[in-house]
Amino acid sequence: MTDISTFNHEADERVAAKHAVSIAEENWRSLCTQYASTFVAAERRSSDVQSALKELLQEINCNTKPSVKRVGRALDPNYADGDNDDDEDEDGEGEEEQDEPTQPASALLADLAEKHRLRRRTLMQHSSLLELLELPSLMDACVRSSLYEDALSIAGFANTLERRHLMESSSSSSEKKEVEQQTVVVGVVSEIRRREADLRRMLIHRLRGDVTMPQCLEVVTALRRLNGVELERRNNKSGEQHDLEGVHAAMEMRLQVDFLEARDAWLEGGIAKVGSAQAAAAAASDKGGASSRTSAQAEQILDGIERYRTRCFEIVTQFLAIFRGSFAPSTSSSNNQDHSFSLLSMWTARRVQTFLTSLNSNMISHVHDTATLRDALDASSFFASSMGRVGADFQSLLAPIFEPLLTKMIVGYWSDGLNGMSETLKACRDAGIAGPLFGTETSSSKESSDGINVDDVDVQSSRTPHPPRSLLALPPLARFLNAYLTGLNELRRCLLPGAFPSIRLAHSKLIADAKMALQANERAALTPGLRGEATKLREAAAKMKAEFDKCVEPYMQISLEVALGSFDYAIAEADKARVEAEKKAAVLAAEKARVDAEERAKAEAEELAARLKAEAETAAAEAAIAQMKVEEEEHSIEERESTEVQSD
Repeated sequence: MTDISTFNHEADERVAAKHAVSIAEENWRSLCTQYASTFVAAERRSSDVQSALKELLQEINCNTKPSVKRVGRALDPNYADGDNDDDEDEDGEGEEEQDEPTQPASALLADLAEKHRLRRRTLMQHSSLLELLELPSLMDACVRSSLYEDALSIAGFANTLERRHLMESSSSSSEKKEVEQQTVVVGVVSEIRRREADLRRMLIHRLRGDVTMPQCLEVVTALRRLNGVELERRNNKSGEQHDLEGVHAAMEMRLQVDFLEARDAWLEGGIAKVGSAQAAAAAASDKGGASSRTSAQAEQILDGIERYRTRCFEIVTQFLAIFRGSFAPSTSSSNNQDHSFSLLSMWTARRVQTFLTSLNSNMISHVHDTATLRDALDASSFFASSMGRVGADFQSLLAPIFEPLLTKMIVGYWSDGLNGMSETLKACRDAGIAGPLFGTETSSSKESSDGINVDDVDVQSSRTPHPPRSLLALPPLARFLNAYLTGLNELRRCLLPGAFPSIRLAHSKLIADAKMALQANERAALTPGLRGEATKLREAAAKMKAEFDKCVEPYMQISLEVALGSFDYAIAEADKARVEAEKKAAVLAAEKARVDAEERAKAEAEELAARLKAEAETAAAEAAIAQMKVEEEEHSIEERESTEVQSD
């Protein structure tokens, strides 16, 4: 036992390690997929920096080399105009140098001094320029560190730079020259715009996780400020007319769509991991056993419903709390609010439809008992009523899912009972034995063969009557009736009124099929040439058919109506039973009165005969006494005569 337990423990550790490795690989792949855009953006930025450095070096080389040559020619006293023919092909700059006239050395030196003064002034602003050039990197660091306030401040400062430098330079007379001088500002602003897109993606990605209401409000506020930065940038552009109210409404609508899409991804991710029935089957297969597997599937389905309910309600609550009070009381804002509510309504309808589709597939595949069906119905009804608080009650959509499943389960029990009875009858006919078709017939079954207890009418109207005891003599019918009652017991655990018509149709079909099976059995038993106990088989077939028509069918009808809670039918049956009981009591009373009258007349006749007999005996005794007296008198006379004769 110790070796086996140790081996199982080691096997469990290996399985756990293998599972942990697979989870780590999935996490690594998901992280790579999640931050793939960041990796690509970093690679692109590095390549852009390298290309920009190469272009800067080439520009410096191209700009400084001709100036050095011109200064050298101006300072060379032996230089003539035709002496630069040998350098025409050198670096492809000969033609440009010929076009430019040779200036005096004093002019060139003054130009160089002016450029040098400009560079010195630029060098004095070196720290400010470095801070300006570091703004994109600083904003990138703020985005990665989730410092949204600082990142938004940098984005707003980019609008200020654009307004102060680019917009003013574009409105000046020397537009082309000024714009060329503002290439640094243009590059910084464009880089910050790219970081704004990264910030937007980061904020929306944060909504894909499990965030609370304050965190969600913080993220949405940051996104709205980012939209405000975009509106400010559009407003800064001169010469263009923008419908800022329309743009703001479009941005707000887009924000709502992004919010619902992100929260939708969070909802789908949580349900796919925890609430799926496939995960329940996998978890139950590790434990082993049909019962544990069924219970695990039921727990997973119920857990999935609860998670779906809490997450859907949380998303709807967050949306209403954030976006419902975001509009001012005006005509345009009321239209926007209507659009937001219609958007929420469409999202809620889609999520409810998705939930119902998933629930239907899981229930069909993994629910096989009415207890789990009832629990799932309660959880789904609570989910629907919870969504009703936000105007999305879908309780009416649950009936088409649960009612067919309930009917299928009940009919399954009934079909198993009918198939078992048919197989038993066929096996007995084929084997030629009638022993399994007969049981012990008790005395109570002889007294009441209809199986309906009429002694207590009130109990009968509210409870299923006791099964007929006469069926103990016919085990196949008894087992069939037990399967039928098992189906009714399962029906009581999840009683849905919408399933009553289909259950009644299934009951009628079951009665017809049972009669057909018993009739086919009787026909087969009456076939000539039946081997074995043919007489007993024919007797059993006829008896089962008669017992089914006389006892089983009425009992099944009453039991079904009582199980369905049909009070009208129960009251009618109770009245009928009461009338029958009264009739039977009247018959019994009349019979008892007749018997009493007969006994009374018999007693009177016997008493009269006894009295007459006593009188006759008295008269006979008196006659005997009189005779004895006469005989004594005669004897005394004879003695007296004899005495007189002797005396004479």
